[in-house]
Amino acid sequence: MRKRRGEKKTRDKRSVKETAQIDEEQQWTPSLGSWAIALAIGACLLHGMHLAALFENDRFFSHLSPLERELSFRTEMGLYYSYYKRIVESPSLLGGVASILHDNLTEYPDTINTLQRFNLYPEVCLSVMFRQYRWCLDLLGMSGMKCFSITRGDGSKVEACNGMGDHMYFYVLCVVLCISRYGRPHVLLCIVCCSLYPGMGDHMYFYVHMIFGLNGLLASGIALLGTFVSGSVWGGVLSVTTFFYNHGQSTRVMWTPPLRESFAMPLLFLQTLILSFIIRKRSCSLVVWTSLVLATVAFLLPWQFSQFTLLTQVLSVLVVHCLRLISSQKFLRILLAYTLAFAVNVVLQFGNNMLLTSFLPSCLLSCLIVGLLSSTSHLLKFRPLIMVVEVSVVIVGSVLMKMGVAAILGAKEDEHIISILLSKFTSYHDFHTQLYTCAAEFDFLPLSYVLDLTWTLLLPMSVVSMAIITVRVVKHIFGKEETGHSDDVMATPPGDLAVQVYHLMQTVAYVVMATLIMRLKLFLSPQLAVVAGLLPSLLRASGLSRSQYKWMVAGLLVCSSLKGWHNFHLQHSVIGEYNNPEGEQLALWIRDHTPETAVFAGTMPTMATVLLTTGRPIVNHPHYETASLRNRTYHVYSIFGRKPVKEIHSILHGMGADYVISEDGWCHKHRSKPGCSFSEMWDEEDPVNKERPVFCAVLQTHTPSPFQLVYHNPVYRVLRVANGNDKSDSH
Repeated sequence: MRKRRGEKKTRDKRSVKETAQIDEEQQWTPSLGSWAIALAIGACLLHGMHLAALFENDRFFSHLSPLERELSFRTEMGLYYSYYKRIVESPSLLGGVASILHDNLTEYPDTINTLQRFNLYPEVCLSVMFRQYRWCLDLLGMSGMKCFSITRGDGSKVEACNGMGDHMYFYVLCVVLCISRYGRPHVLLCIVCCSLYPGMGDHMYFYVHMIFGLNGLLASGIALLGTFVSGSVWGGVLSVTTFFYNHGQSTRVMWTPPLRESFAMPLLFLQTLILSFIIRKRSCSLVVWTSLVLATVAFLLPWQFSQFTLLTQVLSVLVVHCLRLISSQKFLRILLAYTLAFAVNVVLQFGNNMLLTSFLPSCLLSCLIVGLLSSTSHLLKFRPLIMVVEVSVVIVGSVLMKMGVAAILGAKEDEHIISILLSKFTSYHDFHTQLYTCAAEFDFLPLSYVLDLTWTLLLPMSVVSMAIITVRVVKHIFGKEETGHSDDVMATPPGDLAVQVYHLMQTVAYVVMATLIMRLKLFLSPQLAVVAGLLPSLLRASGLSRSQYKWMVAGLLVCSSLKGWHNFHLQHSVIGEYNNPEGEQLALWIRDHTPETAVFAGTMPTMATVLLTTGRPIVNHPHYETASLRNRTYHVYSIFGRKPVKEIHSILHGMGADYVISEDGWCHKHRSKPGCSFSEMWDEEDPVNKERPVFCAVLQTHTPSPFQLVYHNPVYRVLRVANGNDKSDSH
């Protein structure tokens, strides 16, 4: 008996020693920090080059003419880029910014503040940087790009420009000349400008490669976050490796650089890193709290949907607080930091209605109330009941306050989002909802996504990590999980459990979002990579030795690479070339045969192209987030319905359109889902005219009066709408 007790004491001492060793290994030591920074820099450079290579392989962008490059930015991409182009090409910076603050080209005849409506701060910042860059090059008498002539297959020639200079000579010459000629006040500016990628003298090249450089930070953020939450650089390696192996499911910036998510997503994971640091640490300095505010502001500014992500963050932190894994004081400080960031964004976005009437401010206020009243929770002895009460207060309070604010402001900007969610669970649908739900990216998450992530082991590793954390949470709720100092090897420091629970809840939120709308898998996949990086450390805390731990990490990396390396090479095997002669012909005809004041209407993607390539006013565009724009597009799309010709003409003329562009491909567009063709959608919207012919189909045989066909090619038909004479020539 004594011998057995002695063996037990020996095992207990060994357990305490191993636990202390694990805790020591998981501390953020200077050595770990150095390895993490090195990993982050490597991941940043690799990801930036990876994106640039994929983009070039897909479009052969370097050998496209300026017009072809602009045409390759379709839909919202072309819309956003057009404002950057306008500021860059404006005679003065202030004049360019003023033109987007008082814009009468995008929603003619209305004048709107596009900086408020479209989250254009990235374009403003990049245009300022490019103008300074050009200023620096002009001082040095350099062009910053190389131009050459390209002969197409049809024998025509176009000029393409990109940079092929010697970057070392370029860097040294710029720095030396700037310092010697313009003194110390200009040194930093010149170094920053001239050390950029050579050949960025072309504003489109500058724009695209700056986005790819920014998105290098996405891989850096995942590497740092994986290292921090796991307490091991191997966790960071596993996270960033699985991110690359599932790259096609994690980002689309290489195909769609100008989209708002391209600017927001890299900042999200850096902001989440700061939030995770605050949750784990007992106390944080003012610098850390200020960093959280600034990072949250930077994440909110570029993307109108950032608010929904921050809403899931607030709810995830609420759960951590309900479990009493963080103090009420820290919880309130986090909420105040978010509230301050939200207020700054409201000011910078000129009181954006969609932001003001979102669930985020209502949820923040409800959580603040719960945090202030948490001192009274001791009256309820059963911990699960406390959680239910607090979460219920937040949900009910958020909904009531959101409805109240929306009613007071009379805002309907986010009604379509509620309609989309409603259509997912009921038979409800309308014209606007179907424009979303008929698109594949707004469908439910397909089984193929689950299989792809399973073959690279990302999903299995994430599921096991989440299961282990869930077990710890259940033990904590019922008082069985040891936190802090303990002789049990399974003991978890409260800060570690808090940050693990936060990422568990954040992952659950992203799972729900991605399941409902496939496009939102771009949040889920990188988050799963972070959670997968936790697995080795979670198993290490269960008693694995150091050698077993390293062999396990190596085994996971090797098994993941069997499919992941194939995915990586498969992305690089895609070789294409952008080619759109019909779109090019249309843009050139509009430039040459219509006055600069001519107003156009048509499909949303084509209108963005017209605005970008020709600078002509348009009546509708692809940014479908406001009620007024949805109403405009609804009326323009009557050309795909069965209304009488004179009624369609009256609608378009009443909107101020001089020309309408019809596309035969859209007229006969058949989608995978039943009821998703435009003729079927209009038959439901306008049953009175159900027996009439479809207007756009009629155009293929003749042009009914009072419309006049002034231009056509195999894809596009341009009809004159306005009465009276204009300056166009028929073709």
